[in-house]
Amino acid sequence: MTALIWDLDGTVLDSYGIILDSTLRALSEVGVSVERQELHRRLIASSVRSVLKEIGAEHGLDPDALWRRVDGLDRERNGEVPLMEGAAEALERLSEMGVRSFVYTHNSRASLEVLERCGVLKFFEYALTSEAGLPRKPTPDGIEWLVRRFELDKRQTFYIGDRPIDAECARNAGVGFLLFKPPASPAIPTGTERTTVTSLTEVPEFFERERA
Repeated sequence: MTALIWDLDGTVLDSYGIILDSTLRALSEVGVSVERQELHRRLIASSVRSVLKEIGAEHGLDPDALWRRVDGLDRERNGEVPLMEGAAEALERLSEMGVRSFVYTHNSRASLEVLERCGVLKFFEYALTSEAGLPRKPTPDGIEWLVRRFELDKRQTFYIGDRPIDAECARNAGVGFLLFKPPASPAIPTGTERTTVTSLTEVPEFFERERA
């Protein structure tokens, strides 16, 4: 049976606005100024933790302390995070088609409260979060864990995300990759994606073509 593993931030959750706000505020508190658009580009190109590590090295700051501050600010606004446009419709349609949906994210289980509040947690068979303690992307451990635990066929399993690190993770795990690149996103095509979708409503269409 076909399976789709979802990234959360910037894919299911329209959370980058809040993440950028939190990161900019945390950096401002320690006297570091970064242009918002440039920070967005850097976050898409890697990850929040990686960017904070780079900035910490540049300014002699503790990246772990920066991360804790950003994470705390994010959690304060968890109740404001919306779904990405088209996410609910895509998940419902995929469920009707028999496509199994999973989550693999670096976020904590607190992010699942957003999925529950938005009424889509029911569409995910399992959510693998940071509490699992697995090595971070782009290592394939998270995807490999889901493949083993739920006996997924890698030939029919895909990972969907918006960053090069997601593409690399999928490639390392030997599964397909769908790049999600909404029109306003600085997402970077990787050359390894099976296809690029600009709207999540295109995802069920992709699987319909796969079955044709």
